[in-house]
Amino acid sequence: MSMPLGVSVNSHQSASQVEHIAERFSAAAKHYQEHNCLQRLSGASLLQGFAAKGAILDIGAGPGTDFANRAMGEEMRVYALDIAQGMLQQLQATFPSYLCVCGNAEQLPFADGSIDSIYSNLALQWCQDFPAATSEMARVLKSGGEAHLSIVAEGSLAQLSHLGLRVNGFLSLESLKAAFDTSDWQLFDVQLVPMTVYFHDLKTLLYSIKGVGASVQSFAQSSIEPSMSAEQGSDISVSGSHSHLGKLRGRRDWQALQQRAEQFRETQGLPLTYQIAQFRVRRQGGSV
Repeated sequence: MSMPLGVSVNSHQSASQVEHIAERFSAAAKHYQEHNCLQRLSGASLLQGFAAKGAILDIGAGPGTDFANRAMGEEMRVYALDIAQGMLQQLQATFPSYLCVCGNAEQLPFADGSIDSIYSNLALQWCQDFPAATSEMARVLKSGGEAHLSIVAEGSLAQLSHLGLRVNGFLSLESLKAAFDTSDWQLFDVQLVPMTVYFHDLKTLLYSIKGVGASVQSFAQSSIEPSMSAEQGSDISVSGSHSHLGKLRGRRDWQALQQRAEQFRETQGLPLTYQIAQFRVRRQGGSV
């Protein structure tokens, strides 16, 4: 399989930031799919209307997406891009025909006009400079090519705010739209779609948010950063010396937080609602 690799000169995230994110996802790779119910729900929605043909770039590919049911008859070549080498190793085992590329959305290692379509499910909220990512996508996408993107947006995780937890900010739909230069892009379908996922308990719920780039803090400014690893999760206690959850002020505070969370329980479990910005955009004609 030929590789449309090129060199981009943009570099908007520091090497340490990218390395930190990559290490976290690589460490979580083997257990990622145990916690990615939102990713599966969003992916199923995003794939509707996606035509898989030619050179497909999956940005933030994670454990991989099966595009076979969306194939349009011509040869399909999937380039799976992720910053985490561990994720790509897991993906390659599941999709051996995909060509894995370790890289960053803000510095795509592909030649100009080399990609027919782009797919990205719940990855681009990690970008420090989202306009740089849209510029890079415009650079590598062929004229008339489409990008189908889902991005966690402002208004997500309202239930955590109701519990007295501070949630890190996400860009608003309008800010995300403004990042698409209209000389490069036609925005033909943009929606804000609420998606709710359910969990058996609060610890599992908090683990899940790490996969979409979220973190929370108590109003006492104590960071709550649950690991996505199920093995690590089995060892977590509120007051343990290795705990990432146990910094509220002790076991009693954690138990009180659990009790407050139970007030929101529904038949399906504890709910957590995300606002998902879905973009279906087309590369305008002409050269980049």
